[in-house]
Amino acid sequence: MRPLPPLRAGFATAVALAIALIPAAISSAWARAVPEIEARDPLVPMLRRIDRYLQRNETDGVVLDWRWVINETEAVRLSVQPQLLGYVELYRWHPTDRIRQDIVDRADYLLARFDQVRSGTVFDGMLGYCFFEAFEVTGDSRYFEAGQAVIAELEGISRSELILNGGLMAAMAFAADYRLTGDAASQGLAQTALSSLPSYQNADGSFPHWCQGTRDVSYTDWMAMELILIQRRLDDPLIAPMLQAMEAFMEARVDATGNTRYEAPCPGQPGCTIYYWSQASGCGIDYDTRAFTNELGYSALLFDHLHSPKYRDVIRFAMSIESGGTWADKWDFWPDPGDPYYVWSAADTSVINTSLNFWCLAAALPGRGGGAVAWGPDDGADPVPGRREVPLAAAGAGVETGAPRAALPLLSAAPNPSRDGFAIRFASRAPGPVPVVIFDAAGRRVRTLCSSPLASGAHEARWDGRDDAGAGCGSGLFLARLGAGADARTIRLLRVR
Repeated sequence: MRPLPPLRAGFATAVALAIALIPAAISSAWARAVPEIEARDPLVPMLRRIDRYLQRNETDGVVLDWRWVINETEAVRLSVQPQLLGYVELYRWHPTDRIRQDIVDRADYLLARFDQVRSGTVFDGMLGYCFFEAFEVTGDSRYFEAGQAVIAELEGISRSELILNGGLMAAMAFAADYRLTGDAASQGLAQTALSSLPSYQNADGSFPHWCQGTRDVSYTDWMAMELILIQRRLDDPLIAPMLQAMEAFMEARVDATGNTRYEAPCPGQPGCTIYYWSQASGCGIDYDTRAFTNELGYSALLFDHLHSPKYRDVIRFAMSIESGGTWADKWDFWPDPGDPYYVWSAADTSVINTSLNFWCLAAALPGRGGGAVAWGPDDGADPVPGRREVPLAAAGAGVETGAPRAALPLLSAAPNPSRDGFAIRFASRAPGPVPVVIFDAAGRRVRTLCSSPLASGAHEARWDGRDDAGAGCGSGLFLARLGAGADARTIRLLRVR
């Protein structure tokens, strides 16, 4: 190769240097913008800090709390599972290969330890919910099948256990299954859990933890978070009025600094105090539920959901006690070291409460625009050693995939998964042929649904689960391809029996 003349060489070097500096310039510009973003809404910068903490401290794709050695089921449910769910919410707002891989890592961790992390109780509903959420993002049928296995076990639990916080965990799994499959049994069980709640809700909007009639700030908050997520999958008419009453209760409990108050004087009764944590308000079998830092995530989500200005107060208070994207177990009201629950209250850096806050805060992202801009360069941490990243486009041999194109937006396929058939809805922006073809997971053509010219506008193609010869296809993963060539779009279809 001939050397460049000095002038050209200098120009080439300058261009190369300028190109090399572009990522740093973008990162620097984003860093300068952070104070402005944070002044408008500190949510995204806070999530960035939590994400950086999780990325730096991953082992085998997860960040575990040290208390897993005491109770692995409980610790994993409160650390790995909310990490997965937080990344799912983040991915929906800002989809990247790296965030998708964070979901896969945690779903695979749970799948590999399926028997270890199940409790055999209604609380396994959160595990089933995790698998269904991971399936929605990845299309990996292993996660759907694991979610279905949890559903089968939950269906065997007594209906009398579908109450309060535990009942809502089960309802989350049932609602997610109903959204994916349209299964009426799952819908009915979710509604069973929801219908039990009004009898437990106190007149001030609060809920107990264990003992009916007592008031508990922490569990009222926690249940509000669960109701918000269930409502996104199953819009039951009972949810909205319960949430409004819960929000009114929490408005009275959170002061202008964002701090939560757990007691108040009785109106018109000097020397009388009302307690808003179950143990003090008469439930001897409960523990001290005051000032667990994950409560701040629940409050922020509830206030954001109902557009309360208290959202800002809570977020600012959370920032004031945050340390580099982490929180301690408690910010106040430490229990006596002799309390058997003390071990769950004593961490200065709590993976559990940090993970729960990550999930709750990420769940507040819907409705906020500009994911890529607000999130900034996705360089949250050093690369994790040994991590194998799966490209977003990986979807099955022989089938073209890629980023959404404006020419042929594929809208939806419902229900998905399905035991019967699928309605594939799409839109064509211009008249002409728009082939819709079904392939199996190996990329073999199964069925051509439509190939004749269509008018512009919305259309629906239905697949009844049969091939071109009329034979029924088995269960498994299939792909619907819309269009052809560079404009092709695909969507995963899971056929179940």
